[in-house]
Amino acid sequence: MLQQEEPTDFVIATGRQKSVRTFIELFAKALGWCGIRWEGQGVDGIGRRADNNAIEVRIAPKYYRPAEVQTLLENPILAKEKLG
Repeated sequence: MLQQEEPTDFVIATGRQKSVRTFIELFAKALGWCGIRWEGQGVDGIGRRADNNAIEVRIAPKYYRPAEVQTLLENPILAKEKLG
């Protein structure tokens, strides 16, 4: 990126939309867990392992942003075209 002749901003992204919950579910599957069962909403939300009911995910109040946009999807086409 730093070797480009003209400075520009690049978006480095997959171009696919995934929620944090989906990411956690995929990670749990990779760990060999039987899945995550979600309970509650917002800052009170938790995720329990489906196989043993242990709470594995809690929402940290200091990172919870209730006014945050619900979805973000970035377009990586410029980076792909210019950087390969």
